[in-house]
Amino acid sequence: MSDIPEDQIEGWLKKLERESWQLELLVSAFTIFLLIGANTQFDEFLTDILFKYNISGPISIGYVFLVLIKKSILALTICLVIHLMLRGFWIGTIGLRSVQSTIDFNKLNYNDFFTEKLKKKVISLDRMVILLDEICSVIFAFSFLVISILLAFGMFLLFLAFSGFVLSAGLNALPDGNVSSVLTLISMVVFLFLILMGMIYMIDYFTLGFFKKIKWFSRFYYPFYRFYNIITLSGLSRSIYYYLISKFSKKRIRIVYAMAGLSVLLASIFSFDQYQYFPGGSNTNVVTANYYDDKRSEDQYVNSISLESKFIDKHHFQVFLRYDAADNGLIASQCPDYEPLKDDGLNMKFGFKAAAGNLQITGVDYSSEDRQKLLECQASIYQLSINDSTYSDLKYHFYIHPAQEQKGLLVTIPTDSFLLGENTLEVKKVSRDSTRSFQRFVNIPFWYYPN
Repeated sequence: MSDIPEDQIEGWLKKLERESWQLELLVSAFTIFLLIGANTQFDEFLTDILFKYNISGPISIGYVFLVLIKKSILALTICLVIHLMLRGFWIGTIGLRSVQSTIDFNKLNYNDFFTEKLKKKVISLDRMVILLDEICSVIFAFSFLVISILLAFGMFLLFLAFSGFVLSAGLNALPDGNVSSVLTLISMVVFLFLILMGMIYMIDYFTLGFFKKIKWFSRFYYPFYRFYNIITLSGLSRSIYYYLISKFSKKRIRIVYAMAGLSVLLASIFSFDQYQYFPGGSNTNVVTANYYDDKRSEDQYVNSISLESKFIDKHHFQVFLRYDAADNGLIASQCPDYEPLKDDGLNMKFGFKAAAGNLQITGVDYSSEDRQKLLECQASIYQLSINDSTYSDLKYHFYIHPAQEQKGLLVTIPTDSFLLGENTLEVKKVSRDSTRSFQRFVNIPFWYYPN
């Protein structure tokens, strides 16, 4: 490009500006189509994570980052749909201008008062075409800026989580003493300082450069501004950001920010629900199709517990109890004398074994694992009863359910004491508080009609 004369470059850019609407329409339509599919796939991906992993601690920050990516996909879809609609309106305006370029107020035959008002208020088609073209181009650029904002916040959370993990790991490796106490205090101060500067960076971004205007503070703030530009990847959209805020009135931009923020806040606080006489929230008495294998779709996860069917006609029926990794703490509290061979988190896929003077790489050896103790420990957090009759001698088995290959326990219950017609399975679970008492977890109705 360095060998091309400036006037040719200028002409080329002018041509691109005039014809950019064609690319905008093509990219918007194609991207919307892809984003709708991506949104569905991302929902399934987030559901997989919720059911397969225990979302707590540092992992929860990673999950929040993934949720922000999903919100970015949704925000981009909305912006591009608005852009596509306005571009269609713009094309329609151009088509109308080719047929009728001016308004003949005499033909309208309105009274003088309305005629004068309309002449002042109704803008010309030429002006509307130019205005719509500018708005469409800005929305197209702003849609990608919105993604940058959401991802920047997610990257900031990941940075804080990583910093906290590194600092805590380093402090845990130190022996107890005065040095450890001093370093702990310093680490806390450093971590709080990182949070404070991150908040200042965010405030500066949304106030369109408030801290950059303070002369004595700007020199101190600049290194942190560059640092967080790298950490949050904001540098990728920095040009779009500064071009937009320099073109439009800062007052208007702040109004747009305020309206968007208020919309998000209201959506977070309020929900529209007209089912006044239906229980809200999590309720153990609400019957869902997810409780029954023959009513749940094959690709759907078991939420907590599942029966073979709503209608039982056999001498026995089976209950599946899904193993939730979040219950590891409960299981450990019920079996404090047992130490599993696997860690809660990362584990090696292979081991080392010395044989015939050579070091061999083998699979992890779980032969010494007490499977019966594992079964008893996991089953100890549950208590099952049918129609208020509690079972204490049920036999449990480890089971991988066909629905998404979920791990859990399978228990078979005899039906000889069931009532004809409706029965209720009540499952209690050990509470997470210090009492470790059994509390009602879920109630599932089923109907018994023997052959």
